[in-house]
Amino acid sequence: NKWKFFKGGMNVIDVLAILPYFVSLFLIESNKDSQQFEEIRRIVQVFRIMRILRIFKLARHSTGLQSLGFTLKNSYKELGLLMLFLAMGVLIFSSLSYFAEKDEDGTLFRSIPETFWWAIITMCTVGYGDISPQTGIGKIIGSACAVCGVLVVALPIPIIVNNFAEFYNQQVRKEKAVKRKEALERAKKEGSIVAFHHV
Repeated sequence: NKWKFFKGGMNVIDVLAILPYFVSLFLIESNKDSQQFEEIRRIVQVFRIMRILRIFKLARHSTGLQSLGFTLKNSYKELGLLMLFLAMGVLIFSSLSYFAEKDEDGTLFRSIPETFWWAIITMCTVGYGDISPQTGIGKIIGSACAVCGVLVVALPIPIIVNNFAEFYNQQVRKEKAVKRKEALERAKKEGSIVAFHHV
């Protein structure tokens, strides 16, 4: 069953972690005297950054990381719903704010796609402040966008948190059961516990 082992998640992470080294070695050696060397170096840097994927190997040792992965895997419907609601809100509020602000002098709301940035950071309650509405109607739309963003983000979160807590508690119970079983086996080997069939 070597193929199944090779396709395992941790092995794929290992391959992705060491692959950039060999790709960069090949690309640098083959283009040493070329003018495209600087472009190749940039591509190689992107591959080197992929080495960060090794952090995912820690998941096998951490109940919390395993629970997080399980939660994300089992809450894909809720996460999809969250993304859908956010996308709809971004589209609606960016369109409204664009039409409210487009006639102002020096406005940064130059098009609906450019206004997506403002709507995303407002709905997620980040609010960098690099772009903000100037008109009264625009500020009302901005306030409504922020309130709707909080509500949209808050709706699916309890379901996701419940999935996380449920799986985490289940994992902790399994770990305790394994430790109890190991302690019991150790006690039997030491003679502290006598099996009933020997009495």
